[in-house]
Amino acid sequence: MATGGTIFESEHALGDDLVLERAELDWLLTSGVLGRSANIARVLKYVCEERFAGRADQIKEYNIAVEALGRRPSFDPQTDTIVRVTVHSLRKRLNDIYQTTGVSRPFRVVMPPGRYVPTFVPVAVPATEAHPPEAKDPVEIVQSRSAQPTIFAPPADPEYHPGNRAKVGRWIGVILTVIVCYTTWASHTHFPKMRGLVHSAGALAPSGPPPDQLRALMGVERKPYTDHSGLTWSFARYCQGGTNTQLSNLRVGGTEDPYLYQSGVRGIAHCIFPVKQGTYEIHLHFAEASDLEAATRPATFSINAGPNIGFDVVSEAGGDGIATSTIVTGVTPENDGAIHLDYISEVSLLNAVEILPEPSGKQVLVRLLAGPASTLDSNKQFWLSDRYFSGGRRGQTPQQARLSNLGMYAFDRIGRFRYNIPAVPFAKYRLRLYFREPWFGRENGGIGGLGSRVFDVACNGNMLLKDFDILREGGSAPVVKTFEGIQASADGRIELSFLPVVNYAVVNAIEVIPED
Repeated sequence: MATGGTIFESEHALGDDLVLERAELDWLLTSGVLGRSANIARVLKYVCEERFAGRADQIKEYNIAVEALGRRPSFDPQTDTIVRVTVHSLRKRLNDIYQTTGVSRPFRVVMPPGRYVPTFVPVAVPATEAHPPEAKDPVEIVQSRSAQPTIFAPPADPEYHPGNRAKVGRWIGVILTVIVCYTTWASHTHFPKMRGLVHSAGALAPSGPPPDQLRALMGVERKPYTDHSGLTWSFARYCQGGTNTQLSNLRVGGTEDPYLYQSGVRGIAHCIFPVKQGTYEIHLHFAEASDLEAATRPATFSINAGPNIGFDVVSEAGGDGIATSTIVTGVTPENDGAIHLDYISEVSLLNAVEILPEPSGKQVLVRLLAGPASTLDSNKQFWLSDRYFSGGRRGQTPQQARLSNLGMYAFDRIGRFRYNIPAVPFAKYRLRLYFREPWFGRENGGIGGLGSRVFDVACNGNMLLKDFDILREGGSAPVVKTFEGIQASADGRIELSFLPVVNYAVVNAIEVIPED
């Protein structure tokens, strides 16, 4: 029974230390300081419990993935980076906790770089010296270059025990005095240098007056781009971490502007977008470039450390190489005057980010034309170029040269097609569809008449128009159909399906207006 004696002696030797370490773990897991990331909490609990049980040698990447994060036994760390991504987030979160909320805790949990075994460091022991640096995480190169403050510890005391509070108290006073002195010195010397280093590595957004709206290209450095709606997208190093990837040959459907999707960031990235004070709506733009099997391309993001939002790029877009987006409304800058975005995906790229002012506190309304350019209507309302579509093709009236005053009815989308418009989950909208018959009827050359074009329109599976005939409704004049109380789906979509009955379906413009 030698093994049993060894375990007993080990636990007895730990004594109060083990009790305090378990108490520290419980505090981390129950106090809310870890944030809303379930993966971070699961990994921390798993590695600590394994250490408490004497199985530190079993804390390996594969075991964490399978036993803590629910990956399949076929998990391959060469293609799935979930463990490294999560542990990096955990290490950063612990560092932040013990510099703020947990600064006075009796123990500090440390995840040494390059290792998955946690260490519990009493406050009287220098956290930076608990484990000498070993293998560095690639994503931590910038942090590792900055010098660390030296925290002085008491001389070795053979009778030291966590219960000996008098000695600990004396040295805590010394430590706090040293920290105050160091902070005063560093604020004038070291920290400005460190900020300069981080900025040169591309970790911060550019300086200058913050904009009231922002359209950012992600990934590798690119030239500014003006899209078909006349809107300018710019590149700046807004993000820390992650892997920047370029996809110059990617063919993208569902957009007039494939350039937006030819680069992006994946992995784990923290992005900082400086904006003026106000309320904003954030659009995240994606177009899946991989050809992996379904359900392997999810993305997770959060805004200003809020709840995690899951998003499956392919499921939402309807396939690979199709542009899609999701929106978050009612976002305000944090105290530092910036909106913070945390993005995690092992595969899917975040291609672009759009931050738009939302003065009413509701979603910015959507007005889009089924054509290659934007326009201002007679009421000076701005209409975007075509987007969110799949299927069909761009049409054009055969009398385009003669009819020069068609305005927003000059182009159309024709065929069997759908529009997948991002919206706020379960929110109510007023939907307007704009039609003009482009081919049949007297004004278009006398070819065909009533019944020459008949089609259905459905929204989120509910029929809006059945056997709709533009000529029967309005002759050669435009027809506008309005629908109240259209509810977005649970995943935040207004999906319009245009289904031919006789000849192809057609639409000229779509307007989606949030209802009060």
